[in-house]
Amino acid sequence: MKSLSNENGMVLLLVLFITALLAALLSELAFSTLVDLRLAETYRDSSSAYYLAKGGIQVGSMVLADDDNDYDGDNELWAQGISNYPVGDIGLVSISITALDGKININRLISTSGNIDVVVKDRCLRLFNILEIDTAEEHIDALIDWMDSDNDPQPLGVESEYYASQTPSSFCKNAPLDTLDELQLVAGFTQEEVDKLRPHLSVYGGDKIHLNSASAEVLYALAEEMEISSAEEIVAWRNDNPFQAVEELKLLPNWESFYWAVNSFLDVKAQYYRIDTAASISDGRCRTTATINKTDNALLYMQIY
Repeated sequence: MKSLSNENGMVLLLVLFITALLAALLSELAFSTLVDLRLAETYRDSSSAYYLAKGGIQVGSMVLADDDNDYDGDNELWAQGISNYPVGDIGLVSISITALDGKININRLISTSGNIDVVVKDRCLRLFNILEIDTAEEHIDALIDWMDSDNDPQPLGVESEYYASQTPSSFCKNAPLDTLDELQLVAGFTQEEVDKLRPHLSVYGGDKIHLNSASAEVLYALAEEMEISSAEEIVAWRNDNPFQAVEELKLLPNWESFYWAVNSFLDVKAQYYRIDTAASISDGRCRTTATINKTDNALLYMQIY
């Protein structure tokens, strides 16, 4: 009888062990299934947010296409933006549009013929100096070497041999910048300096500066006759009344001190715009940035992150 009792005890222990093992396996399977389900839901929501964010770019492009008046200013529909707009019952989208022509197009340092544009270089020097970028001229010369098509190390010797000697080694692009982030790759530029310059520079833009979106620093950089106080006065004025014509600068008290030096460099119309969108659907998030040429509604650049 004692042997039978021991056998029954062992069977009971074995049954309990198998039951516990099955429970653990079922628990692990349930957890794994739940994780897979959550991953699938997150992928679904992220994919939906991606398409919603891209749709926001299309909406922004349509708003710009409908804007056909004689000036572009912050009091217009395109500049108002959309914040957390509900899209049915599925999610939210935000859209903001910024004119880029109020910034100095850094790529215009090199003309289409491959020569240095001395007017743009002078503007950059004045801008770098007002922003207190150390060794401004050396920075700009290094940038010119980065963008020109040759490997002639003039004037700083920062062409291919310089970049190849760095750790890690790199190369001199010898082509225009695709994004402002490339400035960090140019000899001498620090992250802090790039952050200082970012609000005032662009890799797109024509030969004129958009009066209604240019910073005071950019306006100051246009000519020696422009004082920073006059540039700040222009910005303060347009915050209440965007300029509908360049000639309206004559409404400012001290217009005669700078107007004739800068009026030919200014325009109240903008051609290049950046559209930023942010979309959220449940756990899915997506942000996009696109650059649009308003003249022909062409998409020049888009980044999704």
